[in-house]
Amino acid sequence: MPDRLMYFGGVDASHWSLGAYGGLQWAPTGLNKDGFILRFFLSENLERYTTGTRSDYTQISRAAILPGYLIRSGNLEVQLLAGLDMEADYFYHDQHRSRLRAMLGARGTMDVWWEPTRELMLQYALSGTTIDTGYTTRIAAGWRLFDLFWIGPEAALSNDYFSQQTRIGGHLTGLRTGSYEWSFAAGHVRDNFERQGVYARFGMVMRPPRAPFFEN
Repeated sequence: MPDRLMYFGGVDASHWSLGAYGGLQWAPTGLNKDGFILRFFLSENLERYTTGTRSDYTQISRAAILPGYLIRSGNLEVQLLAGLDMEADYFYHDQHRSRLRAMLGARGTMDVWWEPTRELMLQYALSGTTIDTGYTTRIAAGWRLFDLFWIGPEAALSNDYFSQQTRIGGHLTGLRTGSYEWSFAAGHVRDNFERQGVYARFGMVMRPPRAPFFEN
């Protein structure tokens, strides 16, 4: 179902974390049309915390099943989703698993893509979960270059009961090769443990071309 299924995945890394994510989205009426959508999401992250000579690790496994609705109006596209959220945290000390914490919750997500002109785009994402009262939000702007991709600045904030992290950087989005669409990002990251450094993100989406908002 090439016009109804979209696959996505990627890798995200910083000086103290490494993560991978993937999933798919099904749109029975078509990926470029208004209507019901269903998203499946999986991720695996490893976080390192260092105190003096001691290093502890947390392995975080997440999964979500999110039904929702896609709305396209003019040059604006909005996706609204909400559903079941699952998380399992494995805590390691001295390379031995010390305990496991498993949780169920509810997650809501909003994704916005807006092209106010042919050469400018704005992207906004917000995702929140009842697990540890966590949320992540990201905003980005992009200018179309060579009619091939978007490039511009981005900023993101993530927060939950245990930590807070801010990111400021740049991104390249929408580089298309065949059925694949690639994105890259890098910049500065800082958290409430006074750690700071660089982050990098790589993403891939497999789907048919997005229906254009502006006709040639």
